[in-house]
Amino acid sequence: MAIRTMLSALLVVACGQALAAPPPDELLRKSTPVVDLVSVLCVQQPVRCPRFTRNITVPAHALSRSATPGAFDVHTRGVNWNGGTGVMSFTLKRPADFTGTRIRLRFFYEMVGDEGGDLQFVVTPVTLRHGSGFETYSSYGTPLAAVPESPTIMQEASLILTKNSGSPPDEQWWYFDVVRQGTFEGRLRLYAVVMEY
Repeated sequence: MAIRTMLSALLVVACGQALAAPPPDELLRKSTPVVDLVSVLCVQQPVRCPRFTRNITVPAHALSRSATPGAFDVHTRGVNWNGGTGVMSFTLKRPADFTGTRIRLRFFYEMVGDEGGDLQFVVTPVTLRHGSGFETYSSYGTPLAAVPESPTIMQEASLILTKNSGSPPDEQWWYFDVVRQGTFEGRLRLYAVVMEY
């Protein structure tokens, strides 16, 4: 991975300005997510990535989707995410056998558009009955990755959340908002999100 791309992925900007009531999708997309260094390590050197022994798979059809017109289409193999707008979300109960300090979210998807560019999945994790609104929470991103200009290639992106983030895995119920950002505005087909622990 190029140094320039790495630096872009690791850039964290504190944003203290209040925006004048933007749509919820735009509010989520304005933040610069934290990219955990372990997530970058997993991309660069998979053998040094922390091991997770259990997982829960959430098929894309089971994810909630915003009502943004034209943002999503249901497909036999998953959900077409037709551009850079829209939000997906899901809620999970903390697994009874979870005793760790971190979880990994993995996104499995296929490129349908051939526009090229770069792509990042951004997650805002929220524990239930905690805080007063999403604007008080940090977002976490997968490392920024180049998008191949040839469609139908299955891709995977992941990020790691820790107890130190003040978000899951601290509480019993976990809620996750997912948006995409980057220069790639084309269509992708999300197959599933896998939570590993």
